[in-house]
Amino acid sequence: MGPVRVTTQRFASGDGTILEADLLIPETRVANAVVCHPHPLYGGNRNDTVVTALCHALVEAHHEVIRFDFRGTGGSAGSYGGGSPEREDLLAAVDQVSDPSLPLVLAGYSFGADIALTVAPDALRQWLVVAPVLQAFDCFAAASHEGAKRIIVGAHDQFQPATNLAAITGTWVNTQLAIIESADHFFQASLERVSKLALNLLLS
Repeated sequence: MGPVRVTTQRFASGDGTILEADLLIPETRVANAVVCHPHPLYGGNRNDTVVTALCHALVEAHHEVIRFDFRGTGGSAGSYGGGSPEREDLLAAVDQVSDPSLPLVLAGYSFGADIALTVAPDALRQWLVVAPVLQAFDCFAAASHEGAKRIIVGAHDQFQPATNLAAITGTWVNTQLAIIESADHFFQASLERVSKLALNLLLS
């Protein structure tokens, strides 16, 4: 991986709530990516270890990456909004990419994966999500969208078992499910595997 420039920035969500994000810019850029973190009420934030593993893979694949804190988390103002405001936070983060002509990847982990799967901006090429729960929202924009869905899940996930996830996403368009046999929902001993698998899925 070549040099990466990292800056912190702030921007407004749709209702004016100020959010904080890190922008990771590799020397060569072929696409943009926005990464969403786990549930704000259970300790999720943009520095989560699985989010970081995803960011490493995306930067390795020459994506400019924005990882941001949802409202009420980390350096972001406001408070948790139940899902719909967080969806607006994600769309505001998408608007921050420096070159909107490049294709877009939406990535996320757990709650962040669920949020990512509910939106489909015009530039979207692919979703790359880890351990979606698929219980927080009724409608998933990803299900019938032609963009590639690449999903990583632990075989022993406590919140959405891999077998259930396979059944739910089995009818989705252009979807690939990758299972890490030794992992549960938190991937403590499998972070390197998450990063390597994410990189492979980005290139598939």
